[in-house]
Amino acid sequence: MPTWHELRQHARTAYTLSVDEETWFSLVWSLDTERTQQIVVSHYEAMDRDWIEFRSYVCKEAEMTPRVALRKNEGLGLGALALDEDGDYVLIHRAALASLDPDEFVLPLRLIAQTADELEIQQTARDDF
Repeated sequence: MPTWHELRQHARTAYTLSVDEETWFSLVWSLDTERTQQIVVSHYEAMDRDWIEFRSYVCKEAEMTPRVALRKNEGLGLGALALDEDGDYVLIHRAALASLDPDEFVLPLRLIAQTADELEIQQTARDDF
């Protein structure tokens, strides 16, 4: 069972972090298409357990209707679209830290980055990172 500290240390070793704070860090994931996607990984506690959240920007609220967002959620293999407090659609995946192996940390990173980027292309055709 990894701790948040161990997971952060693993991320520091395996990736170049854009931001490294006590309860969250971010990194820029480079995709095969020469595009990039920023992912924020944060730690929180709920139900007496430690959790982590992967979050990546998709588009502004005005660039996707709620109906489209809900329809896209139905087809997502990992994560869900959410509207954050800034009025941005983000792709979020949450996982219990106790069941996350640091060696498997790359899977959600890769999938969230790829999926968020695909959604960003569909909605805006921009590479906002």
